[in-house]
Amino acid sequence: MAESQKKTNFIAQGGILALAGIISRIIGMLYRIPLMNIIGVQGSGIYSTAYDIYNIMLLISSYSLPMAVSKMVSAKLSLKQYRNVRQVLIVSLAFGAALGLAAAALMYFGAGFLAGSVLSMPRAVLAVKLLAPTVFIMGMLGVLRGFFQGHGTMVPTAVSQILEQIIHVGVSIAMAHIMINKGLKMEAAGSNMTAPAYGAAGATIGTGVGALAALLFVGFIFLLYRKTLIKRCQRDVSGVLDTPGITLRTVVITAVPILISATMANIVNLLDHGIFGAYMGAEQMDLYESLWGNYSGKFIVMTNVPIAIATALSASTLPAVSAHMAQGDREGAMKKAASAIHFITLVALPASLALAVLGKPCLDMLFRSTDNTLAGKMLLVGFAMVLGYSLSAVSVGILQGSGLFWVPIKNYAISLLIHVPLLALALFVLKTGILGVVVCNASFGLCSSVLNLISMHRRLGYRQEFKRSFLLVLAASAIMAAAAFGIYKGLRFLHLGNTVSMLICIVLALLIYFAAILLLGAVTEEELLSMPKGGVLVSAAKKLHLLRQEA
Repeated sequence: MAESQKKTNFIAQGGILALAGIISRIIGMLYRIPLMNIIGVQGSGIYSTAYDIYNIMLLISSYSLPMAVSKMVSAKLSLKQYRNVRQVLIVSLAFGAALGLAAAALMYFGAGFLAGSVLSMPRAVLAVKLLAPTVFIMGMLGVLRGFFQGHGTMVPTAVSQILEQIIHVGVSIAMAHIMINKGLKMEAAGSNMTAPAYGAAGATIGTGVGALAALLFVGFIFLLYRKTLIKRCQRDVSGVLDTPGITLRTVVITAVPILISATMANIVNLLDHGIFGAYMGAEQMDLYESLWGNYSGKFIVMTNVPIAIATALSASTLPAVSAHMAQGDREGAMKKAASAIHFITLVALPASLALAVLGKPCLDMLFRSTDNTLAGKMLLVGFAMVLGYSLSAVSVGILQGSGLFWVPIKNYAISLLIHVPLLALALFVLKTGILGVVVCNASFGLCSSVLNLISMHRRLGYRQEFKRSFLLVLAASAIMAAAAFGIYKGLRFLHLGNTVSMLICIVLALLIYFAAILLLGAVTEEELLSMPKGGVLVSAAKKLHLLRQEA
C-alpha cells in the first residue's frame, strides 16, 4: 500500500508539473499568433535568434540548479539532515546569484558577437541585450524551484510557471506593439534596424517581467515555509552539518554534469542555427530570417507542447530516483524509471503521429494570417522529434538521479558527433534546406535517447519492457492517427470549417486513443490510478466497459 501511494505521488507530482508545462506551452503557442501578426515571420526569426542565445546563457547559469538542488535536498531529507537542507539552500542561492550575474554580463556585452558573428543575424543584438537581466533573475528562481521540488512538491514551480507565462505574454505583446511602431519611424528615418527587429526586441521585455513576478511568488511561498524549516532544523538530531565549502563543492559537482548535459542537449539548436546561417549566406538575410521564423516560431513551438510533459516528468523523476538510490534501494529506483518511461511513451508516441497527420490543419487553425505549407511539411518529416526528445529528457533524469551524471554527457557528445556531419551533408551536399535541419534535429533526439537506454541497461541493470511500453502504445497511436485523419477529411468533405473540424477531431481522437490503449492492454487499472485524476479515468473506463472489474 505504501509503495503504491509513493508511486501515485511520484507520477502525480510529475503530472502537476507536466500540466503546468502544457498550460505554459499552450499559452506560449497561442501568444505566438498575435506576436507573429505584429512582428511578422521575419521578426519571429529575429526573436527566436535572441532566444537561442538566451537559452544557452540560461543553461550555463541556472538550468542545472533546480535539478541539482532538488537532488541534494531530496537526499538530505531522506537522511533527516534538515540543517544541511538549509545549508544547501543558502549556498545554492549565493552560487546562483554569482553565476547569473556573470552570464548576464557576458550576454549583454557580447551581444554583438553572439548575434552578429556566431548566428549571422546582427538585427537581433538589441533583443539579446534586453534579455540579459532575465538570466540573473532566473538563477535565483531556479534555486527556489529546485528547493521545493526536492521536498516532493511541484506546486510552487507549477504555479510560478503559469504566472510567469501569463505576465510574459501580456507585457510582451504590449511592448512588441509599442516597439514596432517606434521601429517604423526609425526605419523611415534611415535606420539600419528594421521595424520587425524593434518589435522582436520589445517582445523580449515581457520575459524579464514574467520571471521577476515568478521569483516574487516563489519567494513569498518560501517565506511562508521558513518557520517550518527553522523548526525542523532545531529538531535535527542527525549530528551532521556540512561546511559551506563542502556544500558548495557538492553543489558544483552535482550541477556541472547536469549543466554540461543540458547544454549539449540544447546546443544542437544553436549549432543548427549557425550552420544554417552559413549555408544561407548574408545575401539572403531576409529569406534566412523568414525560414528560421517558420522553423522556430511554428515547428518548434508545436513540438514543444508534448515535449514539455517529458521535461516535467524528468524534473520529478530525478529526486524520486535519487531518494531511492540514497537509501540503497536500486530496485525501487528502477521501478520509478520504468513507470516514467512507460508514461512518457503514452504521451509522446500519439503526439508524434498526430502532428504528422494533422500538423498542417492545426497550424492553419492557429496561424491563420500566414502560409503554413512549409511548417506543415516540417511537422510531417520531423514528427519523430517529439518521441526522441521526450525519451531523452526522461532517461537523462533517471541516469542523473542514479548518480551517473557523466553518462548522458558522453551520449550527447556521440550524438553531436553524428549530428553535425549529417547536417552538413544534408545542407551543403544534398541541398535539403530547412527540412534537412528538421530531420537531423529529430535524429539527434532519437540517437541520444537510444544511447541513454543502453547505458541504463549496462550500468544499472535496467531491463526495458518493450511490448506494452512501445509496441502496444504504437499500435494504439496508429489507430488514433488513422481515425483522426479520416474524421478530419470526412468533416472537411461535409464543408465544415477547418477550426470546427479540428476541434471535433481532437476530442474524438483523444477518446479513440483512450479506448485503444485500454482494449489493447497498453495500460492497467493500477497504472491509470497512478496518473493525475486516475480515479476519474478508471471510473469512466469501467462505465464504458473498457476495464473489467477485478474479481
